[in-house]
Amino acid sequence: MAFITESELREKWKSGTAQFDFPTGTRFSPAALDFIKTWQLEVRVGGERLVTFGAHVHHYSEDLNPNSLGRATERKQT
Repeated sequence: MAFITESELREKWKSGTAQFDFPTGTRFSPAALDFIKTWQLEVRVGGERLVTFGAHVHHYSEDLNPNSLGRATERKQT
């Protein structure tokens, strides 16, 4: 079983690798998973695409869902 770090991914990415293929059982460091999410890399483990979940950073041009950021920052009037 391999353990992939962010620095290993970064080196392969800098050398022009567009798709990353790893054998079944490969694990990733938290920093490596953040790197994959940030750069939206296509990573396959054992032939299946790695799906990463995480917080989505809203861009000012996006339409915000009423139940997301706006509601969280509302002040209650007393």
